[in-house]
Amino acid sequence: MEIDVRITETLVSINDVTLKIKKELEIIEGFVKENGHLHTVVGTANEILSKKAQEMGLNVADIINESEHKSRSEFEANLLDPMTSTIVTEKLELMNN
Repeated sequence: MEIDVRITETLVSINDVTLKIKKELEIIEGFVKENGHLHTVVGTANEILSKKAQEMGLNVADIINESEHKSRSEFEANLLDPMTSTIVTEKLELMNN
């Protein structure tokens, strides 16, 4: 008898979880219907930002290229620092020997 009760409790628990998941999926479906798919939202946002940048007289491509160049330069500088330190340390050690 006790096993029957546990099985019933487990099935009720599974049903409760299933209902909660179903409600969450319905909420997500509502968000998608209201806001559209993510790629659509991102595309629209990019279009709006591009128009605003043009209205402000900004060249987005130049800004992106400048940012990428600056990031690469900083990255390369950070890579060289430890190498330079190591080389200098090695040369100093050779000079002391």
